[in-house]
Amino acid sequence: MKKPETQFYLEILKRRVASLRLMAKELRDCRGALISMDLDATRQHISYQQGLCSEIRFLDHELGVLRRELAQAGGLEPEGMSATTFAKLFDASSAAQLRQIIDDLAQVQQRVWRLNRVYAGLLRRSRRSIHVLINVLASYMGTYSLSPRRPAWVSQRQAGM
Repeated sequence: MKKPETQFYLEILKRRVASLRLMAKELRDCRGALISMDLDATRQHISYQQGLCSEIRFLDHELGVLRRELAQAGGLEPEGMSATTFAKLFDASSAAQLRQIIDDLAQVQQRVWRLNRVYAGLLRRSRRSIHVLINVLASYMGTYSLSPRRPAWVSQRQAGM
């Protein structure tokens, strides 16, 4: 297989690993913002996470297209092709590099998966806490008025001063 095409595939795969590492960092940082109830920081983290998700989807699409092109150029059927068969399209040094990147990818995907589960659990618990607070406030709506009234004795003292 031509070295430029395989190197391009490896570069995009490395970009995907880097994007997932950034996602892991963002999930950790956003968790801290949620815990400290920093709404502005949380919004910024979520916005950045959305951008990373878009980038990862784009990279996944590009990797799929390149994988099919490489397979067809190598005379292989792209559908149902195993990773081992796909790695045979690469020269020895590129195949070794591919294995290393795939190992890194597996590790970072596992880390993002774990962090995402923790993040989702934190959001569920936060949602429950917010619902409890809303219910508490709703139960006191009839008890306390929204505009504070001054007691009669405060008005009398001010008049006598």
